[in-house]
Amino acid sequence: MKKIVRPIHLALMTVFVASCATPPPATVSYPAPAPKPPPPVVAAPPVVAPPPAPVAPTGEANANDRLLQAATDSYDRGDFASAIRQLNPLVNDGTLDSAQLLRALKIVAFSQCSTNAVTACRQTFERALKADPNFDLLAAERGHPIWGAQFARARRTVLGK
Repeated sequence: MKKIVRPIHLALMTVFVASCATPPPATVSYPAPAPKPPPPVVAAPPVVAPPPAPVAPTGEANANDRLLQAATDSYDRGDFASAIRQLNPLVNDGTLDSAQLLRALKIVAFSQCSTNAVTACRQTFERALKADPNFDLLAAERGHPIWGAQFARARRTVLGK
C-alpha cells in the first residue's frame, strides 16, 4: 500500500505546489478606486480698497513736526539740554499749532525738571495751562516726584485748582 500512497501523495503535492507558483490571471478586474471628492469651495476674500493716502501737511507744519520729533528723540535719549535748545525757538516763534505747542511745552518742562531747573519747569507748565486750561498730564506723569509736583503748583497758580 505504501507503493500506491506515495505516487498519489506525490501527485497531490505537485498540483498544490504548481497552483501556488502560477500568477493570477491577467483578466482579474479589481474595483475602481472611489473618486476623490471635489475640493471645498472657498470664497475669495473680499476686495478691500486701501485706505486713502494721508494728506501731507503743509511745508511749515511738516517741518515743525520734524523738529518736534527730533527734540523728542533728544529727550528720549536723555539729552535734555539739547531738547530744550531745539524747542525754545519753536515755542516762541508762533508757528506751532495748539497741539504742537502743548506737546513742545510739555517736553521742555519735563526736560527742565530733569535738569533740576524746577522754577523754569513750573513756569513752562504755567504757560501751557494759560495756552489751554484743559492741558493735563497722564496719570503716570502726574505721579512723577519732580514734574508732578511742579505741574500741580502751576495748576493751582493758573487755575486756582
